[in-house]
Amino acid sequence: MKMNLIVPLLILIVAVGACTFGRSTNTNSSTTGNTVTTEPTATPMSGTGKIDIPAPETVVQALYKAHDNQKSPFFQSKDRGLVDKYFSKPLTDLIWKDATTHTSDIGAIDADPLYDAQDIEIKDFKIGTGEISGKKATVNVSFTNLGEPKTMKFAMSAGTDSWKIDDIIYSRGDSLLKLLKTNYTDTNANSPSGEFEGKYRVGETTCTVKPIKMAFEVRWEKGKGVETFFAKDNVTFESSPPDSGPNQFVFDDENYNSGIFYRTDGKTFDVKRIR
Repeated sequence: MKMNLIVPLLILIVAVGACTFGRSTNTNSSTTGNTVTTEPTATPMSGTGKIDIPAPETVVQALYKAHDNQKSPFFQSKDRGLVDKYFSKPLTDLIWKDATTHTSDIGAIDADPLYDAQDIEIKDFKIGTGEISGKKATVNVSFTNLGEPKTMKFAMSAGTDSWKIDDIIYSRGDSLLKLLKTNYTDTNANSPSGEFEGKYRVGETTCTVKPIKMAFEVRWEKGKGVETFFAKDNVTFESSPPDSGPNQFVFDDENYNSGIFYRTDGKTFDVKRIR
């Protein structure tokens, strides 16, 4: 009798153990499967989010095509959306302001901004491949106009669904943004002159910034004394020390009120305008 009871009991214990083991194995398998098959929704680009947007040069190509087909965002005051389509907000604001508020026959933009000339006979036109660095990119455009070779640089920023043009920098050293700021200095209310200047707190120290010709003099309260910075694009200012990499101010926007200071040794410091 005892033998008859022991055998069924052993069978029951084995069966229960097998079921428990089977469930544990299935759970682990499912978890492993999820880990292997899960893919990121987008690939990060130096902290900018998605990179699955058209290349920056495609925006420049589309702008020239629209411009040459008499559908230019310039010199029209009916549709701001045409300007927003290609340009970042600070430049869009200025282009739209110029188109809608000037009182004379011609606004601040008194020549073709895409060819930097009033009289046009274009040959050897070429749009280069965009050079991307994090959230920023540059696209070079070259051509010959009336026998004179010209090169223009489009400074761009990555938006949520496309690249936007921050500025058009001309071979003579001027730029579209600078031209418009000169005529509409009240656009950046938080920055008295619309320039990178004034007094800033950088980490635990401060500096005073003053425009000098085509550069900016940065006088530190303590540390390196005086440095000269040059505009790399509309929100980035870069020094050129002879024996090491450059220091950089990278601002959040063109109000130049806050941003990050990247020191050549890799350290970063918060930047905030004091006055």
